[in-house]
Amino acid sequence: MPNATAIPRSDASKLALLQHLNANLPNYAATLEISADDLALLKTGTDWFEHTLKVQEAAQNYTDALFAFKRVLRDGPKSATLSLPSLMVLPAAPTSAPFADIFGFLGALIVRIKKQKYYTEAIGQALNIIASQSPGVDFSNLQPVLSVEFQAGHPVIHWKNMGADALELEADHGVGSFSLLTIKMTPGFQDNTPLPTTGAAIWRYRGICHIRDERVGHWSQILEVVVKGE
Repeated sequence: MPNATAIPRSDASKLALLQHLNANLPNYAATLEISADDLALLKTGTDWFEHTLKVQEAAQNYTDALFAFKRVLRDGPKSATLSLPSLMVLPAAPTSAPFADIFGFLGALIVRIKKQKYYTEAIGQALNIIASQSPGVDFSNLQPVLSVEFQAGHPVIHWKNMGADALELEADHGVGSFSLLTIKMTPGFQDNTPLPTTGAAIWRYRGICHIRDERVGHWSQILEVVVKGE
């Protein structure tokens, strides 16, 4: 169906749609009989969803740092200098009152827009409310591909989103077994595990995609990274 509505699957894509409509729907409000109340709700939903994702990202980064601290506290090396990670600094919350089921509201609004007398496919394309005609992703065959760069000697692991909600990343820091490193909604993670005190070591990484908090597809190929002491 060329005019099918697509509410994106990932939170990042959902936010992008909200932001796009918040910026562009006012231009068509008169034509499509969109009320000021509708636009106000759209802005409120956009502001609160964006804020929540930022807070969630800050919380995840803090959890990652605390997990790294715990691992060194528990397992060493003995020469490591320990300090608790800095507490989270959260962005200011929107001043509007949040409401539940943002995307239920958005879906109903899009349906109403498409029933308006003066709605056209060109308007739908301008508002990004027409579903893509590309074939759907076969989540059973998803397999992330990991790559690496370095920041101050620490590995920064990269991957592509591929339509998944998040990536579960595990690491083996030379102990011979993998353990959870992070679950990230956005690609890219810097591993701040303390570097070897002398010489070099091989750290290994693998990742698997998540859809609705469940693993899907296949583990990535293992990425081996050589890290060196400072």
